[in-house]
Amino acid sequence: MKRNYIILVIATLLLSSCEDWLDINTSKDNPVTVTPEQSLPQVLFYASQLSYDHAEYGVYLSQALTTGGRSQTGAYAYKSGWELLSMNRHPQWRRHFYDIGVNANALIDAAEKVNSRNFILIARTLKLYSTMLTTDAFGDMPHSQVYLSNSPSYDTQESIYEWMHSEMEALLKLYDDPQWISNPDNKTISKTMDRMFEGDMGKWRAFTKALNARLLLRKLPNWENTPATCDKIIAAVDAALTDPSYADALYRYDGGSTEKNCPWGPAQPKLNLGWAQARENLLTEAIPSKYFAYALLGSYPNIRQTRGYALDPRAVELMSPRADDKSLTIFRYLENNFGMPTSMKITYYPDLYAGNGKNPYTRNNGYILLMSEEELLFIKAEAQLWKGDKPAAYATTVEAVKKNMVRVGVTTETPNKKTYYDRFFEIKLPGEALFTIADLMQQKYVAMYLQPEMWTDVRRYNYSSKTNGIAYDGVYVYTVTNCHDGTNGVAPTNFKLEYSLTRPYNLYEPYWNTPASFGTNARFSPNAWINRLNYDPETEDKYNRKELERLGAYKNPEWLKKRMIWAYKNNDVVTAADATEWK
Repeated sequence: MKRNYIILVIATLLLSSCEDWLDINTSKDNPVTVTPEQSLPQVLFYASQLSYDHAEYGVYLSQALTTGGRSQTGAYAYKSGWELLSMNRHPQWRRHFYDIGVNANALIDAAEKVNSRNFILIARTLKLYSTMLTTDAFGDMPHSQVYLSNSPSYDTQESIYEWMHSEMEALLKLYDDPQWISNPDNKTISKTMDRMFEGDMGKWRAFTKALNARLLLRKLPNWENTPATCDKIIAAVDAALTDPSYADALYRYDGGSTEKNCPWGPAQPKLNLGWAQARENLLTEAIPSKYFAYALLGSYPNIRQTRGYALDPRAVELMSPRADDKSLTIFRYLENNFGMPTSMKITYYPDLYAGNGKNPYTRNNGYILLMSEEELLFIKAEAQLWKGDKPAAYATTVEAVKKNMVRVGVTTETPNKKTYYDRFFEIKLPGEALFTIADLMQQKYVAMYLQPEMWTDVRRYNYSSKTNGIAYDGVYVYTVTNCHDGTNGVAPTNFKLEYSLTRPYNLYEPYWNTPASFGTNARFSPNAWINRLNYDPETEDKYNRKELERLGAYKNPEWLKKRMIWAYKNNDVVTAADATEWK
């Protein structure tokens, strides 16, 4: 990972023409000089791609989507039996260290030479954003010595979090420093350079405040769940949302050819960088899971057509139900990795690109969402609830759900739609008296569809469900207790049919169903869940094997089960069926 400045150029990159990219590095051994104006579009583009990379894995690892197969192994192990060690590459690793890290460093160096501090602030913010996503997926990783050798030592995740908090504090001060923001040497940042905020440093400041709230949230519910922590989180959210320049962090795509299309769109763009092993979306082959479609969205057998297909009105905005060969249209789903019945075809399951054309994520001219107002509201609600203010948490959660409904196209313009809208809140969020952490996190799960935080959240709560016996505040977070098969799609008042988040069927047995005699961590079987990705085999297994062996991560499936530092039990709000599982 030596620090060679390699500016990787996409010829058709968005609004830029070939003439905009004249000073391009053609050799990693003989790099040429780049300007801040050239570097920024690259780094921001790759930050958007990084978000997609993590979300593309996470939507399957969170059990929201599955496929029609039931194989234990496959080229994309996160979609099958979690046999990740044989995968050639994970794009998130190289995206962080090379696409973003190297190019952000080049951007900072170029900006320092001309004293353009606005470029420096943006580059540091994106490096922090990328670091957070990467350590939350892999854990320990190279950081302090990352570009000093081809085999850098790994920093602990604890030390990386210490750096992120320190860097966040420094950035927030600099965004309020006139000597940085109003520096006369600052170069103008145009829309073509900054497709998210068009160089508006006030919006970048608010985005950084929002990232601070996300960073602080990692303290909940296990790590440092105290009233003081909750107050800090609430204050961080308020600081972001009350910032007069706040705007959602949306990286917009125009649609057209290749990378001009949103990575979640039906064009299924894939970066033509063989060494990066980018993943095109495979939503053409994906099927909503029973947990997501049935338990959370409420696609009950008796809710069809006149009843809106699903209890949650967002369901048909996110994906469109399709008819089978008998012209019967149902919002269908499948158990994870259970296998599609032989009588079924993939075209009988919902179209994940459609959603009445309103879904902003799965259009070619859609956007990647780096931070949203509803995510901030969910963060605030979680802190409010753990602080003990249930009324405020309930109100904030309802507001967050409504914001998310607006985003994906839910309206109340017609009487029928208003009926669906009101019915959803009456059943799913009937009032603060019954409100629990399960209600909050289940609604956030839906709102974080196709976003990296979906997988981070379920790992923060250790896949809490009746399946593994882990409860928070006496509640199984990902066990839904108001799904039903009632008549006309309306459940009786006291009807509680439960359905829990479950691991995929047909998991790779040598990894996930080993007997306790195989070692300490194996006692989690058969309820062990995947908690991290293995390090990129193409680079780390080849060039940094000693560090992997030191960590115990080299070709070790038990490493995949190891919790992140924010997932260990450190307080009494969490209980487990087997207390020895928590170390």
